[in-house]
Amino acid sequence: MIYFKSNIFIIGLFCHILQLKSNGLIATNVGLQTQKGTIYGRQTQSSIEYLGIQYAQASRWKPPIDLASDTFPNGTFNATSFGPCCPQPTVKIYIDRQDEQCLYLNIFTPINVSNQSLLPVLIWIHGGALQTGCSSQGIPTIYNGTNIIANSLQPAIIVTINYRLGVLGDLYLPALVEENSPDWPTAVNKNIRDYGGNPKNVLLFGESSGAKAVVDIGALKGSANLYQHIISESSAASHYPYYSNISNAIQASNKVVQNMNCTRENNALMLACLRNSSIEDLIVAFGYRPANTIVDGYFFPYYPPLAIKNGLYNPNITMIIGNNEQEPLTCFENPDMNSTKAIAMTSETILPHWLPLFVNNYQLNSCSSNRNAKNRCCDVVHSFIIDKLFDCNVQRLYNNLYMKYQQSHKLYWYHLDCNPGICPELSVEEGAGLCGHVDEIPFVFGTVSSYNSMNSHNCTWDSQTRSFSNQIISHWISMARDGEPLQPWPQYSPTAKKYFKITPYHDFSPEPWYRDCSLLDQLEDEQIRIMFPIN
Repeated sequence: MIYFKSNIFIIGLFCHILQLKSNGLIATNVGLQTQKGTIYGRQTQSSIEYLGIQYAQASRWKPPIDLASDTFPNGTFNATSFGPCCPQPTVKIYIDRQDEQCLYLNIFTPINVSNQSLLPVLIWIHGGALQTGCSSQGIPTIYNGTNIIANSLQPAIIVTINYRLGVLGDLYLPALVEENSPDWPTAVNKNIRDYGGNPKNVLLFGESSGAKAVVDIGALKGSANLYQHIISESSAASHYPYYSNISNAIQASNKVVQNMNCTRENNALMLACLRNSSIEDLIVAFGYRPANTIVDGYFFPYYPPLAIKNGLYNPNITMIIGNNEQEPLTCFENPDMNSTKAIAMTSETILPHWLPLFVNNYQLNSCSSNRNAKNRCCDVVHSFIIDKLFDCNVQRLYNNLYMKYQQSHKLYWYHLDCNPGICPELSVEEGAGLCGHVDEIPFVFGTVSSYNSMNSHNCTWDSQTRSFSNQIISHWISMARDGEPLQPWPQYSPTAKKYFKITPYHDFSPEPWYRDCSLLDQLEDEQIRIMFPIN
């Protein structure tokens, strides 16, 4: 139905994940006795993988039915293969079988753990514009928790999840709101410590739309105390184009109804038409567009920065937020961009009455197409896009948290460079060495592959690349374990802004940040006042 009823099912899901993952901690072999029955996992050299565990039943545009308390059929479950992915349009990533019953999770545990281990837990929310993606995507599987465990100096549990996408996750119609109850489970399993899990060391991490979700969850009703830390990789969280008010959400959803020829004289007939339609037709009718977070006033009551200002954001979480150096690949795709093209590209993301101010602020009229110029047009546009989509949003979010909650949040910021194209090998013309969107994911998971890989590879990383990946994993695990990354990563301060530069072949180091976000802050404030005037 709506964003919170499918994508951010997380509150109900937490109860299930925390119960199952803690059960997994007592395993010393592939057969594990749990409260749900005996579960059989897949043992590797460094982990036990419990795959394809259904955490909820899905029905079109209805709240998922929590299965946390249900026992396994016949008392046992063979968790050795992934569950199906959620229905989605075809894009250039490998997605295995799809089914509307797709709410599955996977748990990766170290081999030698006990019910006293109390290990930190990292829960991965994949990206894909809330339209595509799956916990099992890629050949080899890109989100492979075993690789993190194998390359980490500290033990941890990794959980990866599926969630409903596109038309099944973003349709918002008054008839559906009236039909469904807004009640949601909010209690974390109180017995989790009996099973080895530590509810005070739960970290949510994700990339792109998944990264935005882990930030948004802090503004969800009932989310407090269900998790303690987040890592948000390359998200546009707290930026107005990626959120919808109720009016805009209904308007977009009505277009789907019209495209499906399901307009009827009453709601019951309209919903019946939609529910009797094929998922393939619904995906086409929805179209390929980013699915926005819907600020509905109940389950997701406030746009995150406004939730912070109203004291309704989760007050107890620590955060790492950052992005890759080359997202987007502006100069790679437009190396000879001139001033006219630079202004045209900027106009695609800026409202017309603001465009002259941004042209002047970024001096786009005087930028150069010369590839050696200091004011090269593609570099200037790249800086603008990084400011608008990433850096200024981080600063805005962190400054609001700092002012509202003072030191209760530990906040960390990064810029990440990487060297994709080693395995699988890419040419310079294909973008080798340019760390664009999604390119950090193999290094975060320690998976020798790429985001778009559809084949196995007969190659490997060199020792420096493996070391680079292992260092990232160490910082991520430290965040889950201790609520802070390793030294010398500095905490964010509004009076001395520094990000942590993560780069291959060099020591990671703090770097000062001097960009001016005042104009973008004014634009954001104007649009939020228009979208959410009551808030």
